Amino acid sequence: MFAYQQKDVDKMMSFCDPAGTVEFIPLGAAGKGKIGELGRGIWESLVDCFPDIDNTLDAAVADDHRTVRCQVVIRGTQKKDFANIKSKGKSFDSDHIFIFHINDEDKIDHISVEWNHEDFVRQLTA
Repeated sequence: MFAYQQKDVDKMMSFCDPAGTVEFIPLGAAGKGKIGELGRGIWESLVDCFPDIDNTLDAAVADDHRTVRCQVVIRGTQKKDFANIKSKGKSFDSDHIFIFHINDEDKIDHISVEWNHEDFVRQLTA
């Protein structure tokens, strides 16, 4: 989460297995893919479209020795169109749940991300 806060996607990826899976749950089938492809692409786009994007880690809990659940607030101001959302220069503030699974090589090999997508869109388009 610290690398995300730094907007350093390369650093974020250094903690991950690029062949691992990511699922952005509210996006359905379109939100499932490889960490090194879909994950990287979405995170690069977020950093580009929301140059002040920031996060606050509210809680991190180890579900077991390989799984960590993080409650995070992400916020930012939209400066470019993002995922079919035209930029109106508005900001969002959104609770997210990230679940990370860590493999035997201490790399993240699965990420699950949940948030209220309808509220996210509403904040940016209202």
